[in-house]
Amino acid sequence: MQHTKLARLVVSSFAGLIALAYPPAAGPADTTVVGGTVVIPISDDSAAFDGDAVGDATIKGGIGLRSSGGQMLQRLQRAVQSGRARVTGRPIAGEESQNEGDDRDDAVNVQVNDPTLDHIVTFDPSVVVTRPFEFSTQSETSAVKDGENVVVGYNSSAGSEVQFFPGFGLAFTRLQFSAFSTSHDGGHTWTSGFVPAVSNDAPFTFGDPSLAIDRHGNIFYASLGTDAQGIHGTLIINRSTDHGSSFDSATVVAVDDGSDKEWLAIGPDPTATGRDNIYVTWTSFVPGGSQLWLARSTDGGLTFSSSLLFAPVDDGTNSSFIQFSNPVVDASTGRLYVPFLHFSDTDADNVRVLVSDDGGQTFHFLAFNVPGAVDAHAFPNVTPGLLNDCRGGGIRNVLVAGADQGGGRFGLPRFKQATRLITQPHAAAARGVFAFALNSSTSPIFGDPTAGSEINVAFSPDGGQSFAPTLRIAASTAADRQHVHPFLALSSDAKKITVSYYVQQADARLRTDVATVKIQRNRLRLDDTAPLSTSAFDLTPSNVVRSPTATTNYDRTIVSCYDIGEYQTLARSLGDDDDDDVIAAWGDNRRNWTSPPGSPAAGTHSQPDVFSAKVGGEDVNVTSGARP
Repeated sequence: MQHTKLARLVVSSFAGLIALAYPPAAGPADTTVVGGTVVIPISDDSAAFDGDAVGDATIKGGIGLRSSGGQMLQRLQRAVQSGRARVTGRPIAGEESQNEGDDRDDAVNVQVNDPTLDHIVTFDPSVVVTRPFEFSTQSETSAVKDGENVVVGYNSSAGSEVQFFPGFGLAFTRLQFSAFSTSHDGGHTWTSGFVPAVSNDAPFTFGDPSLAIDRHGNIFYASLGTDAQGIHGTLIINRSTDHGSSFDSATVVAVDDGSDKEWLAIGPDPTATGRDNIYVTWTSFVPGGSQLWLARSTDGGLTFSSSLLFAPVDDGTNSSFIQFSNPVVDASTGRLYVPFLHFSDTDADNVRVLVSDDGGQTFHFLAFNVPGAVDAHAFPNVTPGLLNDCRGGGIRNVLVAGADQGGGRFGLPRFKQATRLITQPHAAAARGVFAFALNSSTSPIFGDPTAGSEINVAFSPDGGQSFAPTLRIAASTAADRQHVHPFLALSSDAKKITVSYYVQQADARLRTDVATVKIQRNRLRLDDTAPLSTSAFDLTPSNVVRSPTATTNYDRTIVSCYDIGEYQTLARSLGDDDDDDVIAAWGDNRRNWTSPPGSPAAGTHSQPDVFSAKVGGEDVNVTSGARP
């Protein structure tokens, strides 16, 4: 009961608590450019990736200043703006080592990321006393497929370099979180790399990958980054013209110091049907709220123009914050849909969908007309998960395993093994059909510790003019209580929907499942579900207590309670409706990692990697629910 009451308190005080995310900026003395090199200074108890709560805002949904790149980007900006510091001596690189884990694959699931890129950096304690750097986290996938060519983007800490500057301290000299892996044989073998930043002078990308492909086979990779000087936060996009073997240097889509959670869509312009438009939506955090923005390119990504789509105002029921947009284009009409989550001041948040029929120039909201909703354009949904104190990662709703370490704020638990949850309405559109998938709590109370979770699909057969009854494709049971982070793909003939998602078992381990849904007579029918991953896995030690006021991820560049990421992916070749053409990729912790002495998680435990499988055919037979 205590946690339920707290959940209501967090909801009711949402607007006030979000303001805590905007403390005064630190002065120039805190950070600096070292010897003419742009660096990101390192704090022992503050993660570089996804600081998420400058000032540790405790809010519903866990949103702080930004959910990706927050503290890191602010430090970088202050470093560049503070000027140049004179230091003596040459920088000292730590001692690197590779962690030898289990590298076996099976006939069905294949590891996507190259495990040899993971590394550990330690420093001589006579030079600097610091705990090890364990660069070994990969998760949060987005993919495209063009025949046998498959590209998967994901967040990765393996593209990081750290050095010690005498007279200054420890600093990251490279952080390339926007990683990718490419297969030219349909997903059987992979090569891995990192997309280039805008400039070699500021070699920093901050992840949140979103990939899309145009009709000419050009692959685009959108993520978070900086401008060429490392001064401002940006949305960036990289292009590949060789089926993902390499990517061009990043192009700035928009400059926005409050940017987060960009998402990419490509499709035909409604009037100039021979031209593909590129659309990038994102959340822009501003004092007291957040806004939905759109950037559009009509020249193949050479230039972009930006416009504000939605700036909510807190009215006591609807909050002033939005997040998690997911644009999609119906290739048959060029209609652009932009679903996103609008946070409320009550338990249930609301999915809203903006639609454009003129290539992103004007928009209107779809009407759901859900009984009891705050308005006709709101689709209510309660985000699942247990409220957990992630300290530097904020108060989060999460999936957990193991025992509560105790000492959490407000009497909340503080589980060491935790992975945070969000609600992103993953959508698809084709031939007038529009659908999106959600993870939903089984309780009407946000943060209810007794609640399970399920996967639901909303569906419109007529471009959003009407919606059929929502289909529940995965429900809580004693064996499988939690179902989270779905991804939805729609066949180009609009006759079949594929949904992948995580399942937490009774033993607290996770696996991935996949479901097929048939579209029949303007209604959805669940065909079958099957396991997608061949091995269930443990959560990682992502929220280890270091002191009464600090927790840490074992990979110290990653924020507390970040593990499997916040989305997974399915990819299908354009215009191909063959089941064998669907590739799935997801964050997976089946591999072991051995943290060295001095690590807060010293010893052997699970680590986050990316795995893939084909859906249908010889690999995962969803129709029968069986594997060879």
